[in-house]
Amino acid sequence: MTQTARFTDSSCYHAALATLLNATEPDTDPFAVLGNNAATAARLAADGELTFSDPLEPLTSTFTRHGYRLTHHPVRTEADWTRALDTLRSGQAVAIAADAFHLEHYWVGFRTSHALHVVVLEDFDAPSATVRLVDPGEAVFFDGRVPVAQLTPAMCEGDAGQAWMEILPLGTEPTDTGALLDLARQLSGDGGPWLSGTALVRQLQQHLDAYLGVVGSRPRGSAGGAQQDWGPGPRLLLGLWWYHHTLRWLAGHLRTRAADGAFGTGDGPAETVEQASRDLLVVRNLMMRLGAMDENDERFARFRAQLHPRLETTLENLDSAAAALTALAKEQQ
Repeated sequence: MTQTARFTDSSCYHAALATLLNATEPDTDPFAVLGNNAATAARLAADGELTFSDPLEPLTSTFTRHGYRLTHHPVRTEADWTRALDTLRSGQAVAIAADAFHLEHYWVGFRTSHALHVVVLEDFDAPSATVRLVDPGEAVFFDGRVPVAQLTPAMCEGDAGQAWMEILPLGTEPTDTGALLDLARQLSGDGGPWLSGTALVRQLQQHLDAYLGVVGSRPRGSAGGAQQDWGPGPRLLLGLWWYHHTLRWLAGHLRTRAADGAFGTGDGPAETVEQASRDLLVVRNLMMRLGAMDENDERFARFRAQLHPRLETTLENLDSAAAALTALAKEQQ
């Protein structure tokens, strides 16, 4: 394949899946597909703890609605990795969720972090035993050939949740791609199988001290390259990071639909969703900093005072966007 990556993004999953979709269907706008989703992937456990599902769950459903199958193949053995290589040999591009600790091009996490990082592989070359690796993440954008042997440790050593992914057309017409009411409910409503955006924000508002305590108890790193301990603090921060990206891509999706004339004049509620994503990122980053800060630090009270106003504006914008989408859906009926 000779595709050049067209997408960069601060979310490695979105960037890689957009690039993979482009390799599969070059004429498809990734925002139309990946952005047609407003799910938080958040639930309340029986004990009241806020938990987050793998964000690939709602993304998989989004791909299905648009006529594609996004398949996630866990890599637990070298045989699993061989199946990914066989798919590459057939001429198909794949994405891999690899252990960043072993990814030499990814200087941000190489030899320091066992977190997953997602990149795209294509154009397997048997004589040189190399593959084209495209990392469309904004932090370290990379597009070059690497030896397959260099990737094997990243996929087969340890258990960081490594996997490979493929996107295939289903051969069916897209269904339910205009479900504005579903997006509205995910933003502010029953949320479907997950908490809605407003329910997530209210949960943070009502139990802010408890969640700051959870974040404050998170591990500060792994000594000697040991596997990272993903406790409730890191999972909460990661879940909020993911929902921030979900909202960013939803805003892109809404702008794509507006450009296609779906909303008449203007860009619809895209800017409102974008603002909610920005405020949520500020909330997440403030929580991360407060979790690492001593409560006696003179900055603690000043930082904490910023949280409730940001949560409130996030709530208002999610409600406003949901109302706008509901009104648009009724206009189109």
